[in-house]
Formats: sequence, structure tokens, C-alpha cells
Amino acid sequence: MVMNTMKNLYVELTKTQYDFIFVGCLIAAEFVLGLLIIYKVPYTEIDWVAYMQEVDFWLEGEYDYRKIYGNTGPLVYPAGFLYLFGFLQWLTNRNIPEAQIIFFAFYMVTQVTSLGLYLMVLQQIRKSFEQQPNTKEDKPVNGIILSQKTHEVWSFRIAMCLLCLSKRFHSIFLLRLFNDGPTMMVAYISFWCFMKDKWNLGCFVFSLAVSLKMNILLFAPGLLFLLIQTNPKMTIPRLAICGFTQLILGAPFLLRHPVSYLRKAFELDRQFFFKWTVNLKFLPEDIFLSKPWAVTVLLLHICLLGIYHFRLYKLCSRSRYKRLSPEQIISTLFVSNFIGICCARTLHYQFYSWYFSALPYLLWRETSYSLPVRLLLFGCIEYAFLIFPATPMSSLVLQVAHWTLLIPLVLIIQPRSTRLEDDSLQQKEIKYNNTSQKRH
Repeated sequence: MVMNTMKNLYVELTKTQYDFIFVGCLIAAEFVLGLLIIYKVPYTEIDWVAYMQEVDFWLEGEYDYRKIYGNTGPLVYPAGFLYLFGFLQWLTNRNIPEAQIIFFAFYMVTQVTSLGLYLMVLQQIRKSFEQQPNTKEDKPVNGIILSQKTHEVWSFRIAMCLLCLSKRFHSIFLLRLFNDGPTMMVAYISFWCFMKDKWNLGCFVFSLAVSLKMNILLFAPGLLFLLIQTNPKMTIPRLAICGFTQLILGAPFLLRHPVSYLRKAFELDRQFFFKWTVNLKFLPEDIFLSKPWAVTVLLLHICLLGIYHFRLYKLCSRSRYKRLSPEQIISTLFVSNFIGICCARTLHYQFYSWYFSALPYLLWRETSYSLPVRLLLFGCIEYAFLIFPATPMSSLVLQVAHWTLLIPLVLIIQPRSTRLEDDSLQQKEIKYNNTSQKRH
């Protein structure tokens, strides 16, 4: 009796109307946990003071990026960073507890947006199954059908729970106040726009994220591919939206010291410190700092992007239906970024925020690994970012986990996120052909 009741609940709670209750519970838990962290865990100063010092230079009338610096070094972020943290300085009067509350709001918006993206994917999973008849895998147990769809929904909800379980991700927002947090918040809002077919608005918001920190450019190859696939004629105008946004935001600096601004705000050849690396601690320091190593990982990055996007183009060209699904959009963006992460010359602790929110999706929808393997890979990555200072062993664990996840994303002929979509498209094509035959 109890088992039947549990099985009934297992099936019943997978219905769409319970999604928002499920997400609401996660958000409520995050709200309580976030407040507990702020009030119970001591704040650690790393970059907030330096951010305020850099803002002071700008507010005092300095527009030459070579002369703007803080106690951690020169300013290396675009103009949007100064506008945001100038506003935060005015709002908080440099008061760290007040700033933590604002970053808590940033964190909550980030989580709500990320969960919203995952909900759109979950809705597509249901739709794809509903367009197919019951299969042999649908197993009646005491009169209750435990379908593949039921298991997929609960499995993906486990992935959504993982979004709320990272100690390091909470720390980046709430205890360190890194600018990476609000940067990713704005980026995820732009992804929501793309998935809702609001491409012009999405490009504007995406460019705002780039103006906060240029790591968002790791998503740019995927975005370019999506723009071309969605509407080739609108690709250049939409890229122009991105470009003009940067010009407008950077105008006060570009009009005075253009070379200085472009060199420092978008410093592609920046030299990183070996002591802060999380992903490459097993390398000798001289190799880590060498030019040949930088060129090698850059070429690897370009090759992997080429392989992935060529394979993606071949998949898209097969289908009669050119409209991109929400999952195809988020998959392309997340994988493009993750390729850059795996080929990064270095990863610092705060860089975890660049891809943490994508990890559950990539593990659950872009690989065919079993649940224990997915959880193991997720745990290995989290473990590596919790070890301070990083060790050769923690870096090796991170690299193995990264590449174990990346290889299926790039080399498997047909990623899991497109299979159900392709199945549903195949069903539509069959109906289309049957209708055409009847007409003739």
C-alpha cells in the first residue's frame, strides 16, 4: 500500500504544475541559506577594496586605463565594471555588509534565472516525450506506468538541485564580492532572452555582460553560430547591437585614450600568476608562464571550437525545421563556453562562476553517463575548487573531470540534447509526408 502510494506520487509529481512548486522550494531554501551564510560566515576581503580604489581614480577624472589601479594591480575590466561598482560605492558608501546584501540579491537573480533556463529545458523534455507513443520501456508496476519520461523528469530535477549545492559558488557571491557574480547574472538574463526568441534584446544584454568582464566572450562563438542559424540576414545588425553597446559604454575612455582602454580592458595577452592557478598546478611554473604553452592551448581551443561547430552545423542542416529549440540554444552557448574553460591558460577560484551553472545541464543532457558517474564528475570539480591552495593532485582531478565531460560534448556524433528534438522533428516530417501523399 505504502509502495503504491509512493509510486503514485513519483508519477503525479512529475506533472508540469508541480515544476513551479519544486523551483519555489529550491529558491526558498537558497534564500534562507544565503542569509545564514552572510550572517554566520565571516567575510573574506580579496578584491572589494581594490574595486573601490579603481572606481576612485575614475570618479576623480582619470580616463587613462594605464593609470587606474588598485592594491591588486591595474584595472583590467571594461567600462561597465566602473559604472556598476561606482553605483555600488554610492549605494553602500563602501559598507561591506550592505554590499553583501546587494550581492545576495545578485545571487538570487542568478539562481532564479538559471532555474528558469532549466525549466525551459524540462518543458522541452516533456514535449518531446509527449509527441511519441508509449514505448516498451514504459513499465506498468501494480497498474502504474513508470515511463521513461517520468524517470527523465526526476533525473533532471536532481540536476536542478545541484545548482543550489556549491559551497564555492555561494562564496564567490556572498563572501568575496567578486565582479564575476553580477557578470554571469547579466549573461544568464541574455540567454533567457535568446531562448524566448528575443534576439535583439538578448544581444544588447549580452554586450552589457561583456562590458563587466570579457570572459563572456567565451560564449561568443556559440552566439555567432546561433545568430547565423536563426536568421542569417539579421546576423550583422545583431552583431552591430553588441558592438554599438560597447562603443557607447566605452566612449568616455575611447575618445580620450582609445589604445590604453582597448589594451587593458580587453587584455588578451594578460600574464597570470602561477600561485593562483586552480587547473594547472601540476605544471612547472616556467612552462605555465611560457609563450609556447599559451599558443598551444589557444590552438587547441580553436580546433575544438571548429570541430564542435562543424558537427553542430551538420546536425542542423539535416533538419527541415530551422527554428532552434530553447535547448539547442542553451546547449550551444554552454558547450562553447566550456570548451574555453577546458583550454584556459589558468582558472582562478572565482572563475568557477563562469561555468558552474552549466555543469548539471552538460552532465545530464549532453552525456550518456550513469547517475553515479555524473555525480562523481560534479563532485570532483567542486572538490578541486574547494582545495586552497590548489595542489598538483587537485589540479589533475579537475583536468580529468573536465576532459571526461568535454570529450562526449565535442566528439560524440549526436549529443543527447538533440536526440529527443530530432525524434519529434522526425514525427513531424512523417506527418508532413503523410499529409502530402493524401493531397496527391
